[in-house]
Amino acid sequence: MSAFILSISFEIYAIMKLSSKSIALFTSLLIFSSCVTSAYITDQESIERQKEMRKYRTGVNFADVGLLIASSAGAVLTGVEIYPGPQPQSFRKLVLLSESKDTLFINMVTDWRWKDSIFCDVREIVMPPLQSAKVIVPMGAAYNIFFRNDYNAPDDEKVEINTAETGRIKLNPGKGKSTEISGN
Repeated sequence: MSAFILSISFEIYAIMKLSSKSIALFTSLLIFSSCVTSAYITDQESIERQKEMRKYRTGVNFADVGLLIASSAGAVLTGVEIYPGPQPQSFRKLVLLSESKDTLFINMVTDWRWKDSIFCDVREIVMPPLQSAKVIVPMGAAYNIFFRNDYNAPDDEKVEINTAETGRIKLNPGKGKSTEISGN
């Protein structure tokens, strides 16, 4: 009987150990996949603006989580359940995918203001062939995305999007308006 109990406790320990490794792996994959990088942005003002928007977005997310944990703790201690309503999302990640065999030169222009008189434009993105980039953009902003694969080309191709409806854009020069735009 003791061998049976020892066997069961060993199996439970092995499952817990495996599940803790799985949880750690899942958490690290989730964190790395949600990273937003400004590696392909060459305009210094756009890089700084991306950092500020990312910092603001992260602060809002942490405040929401803290408020939810505090509400849960309050509910456990007092027996009164008061949960805050979800805050409207103010920023989101937008994924730009290059389907070109050449380097893409991208400018994203909007009339949405970040602070006072600074627009939320993302300028001078130089994206290598067949790569992707994630940028932080305001939710519900209309963007004109200009892109080309030749730096000296006289005309850019243009795609118009609304960030409330679009989460992923596949850019392929030569297709113009047929560039694939995916929803959330």
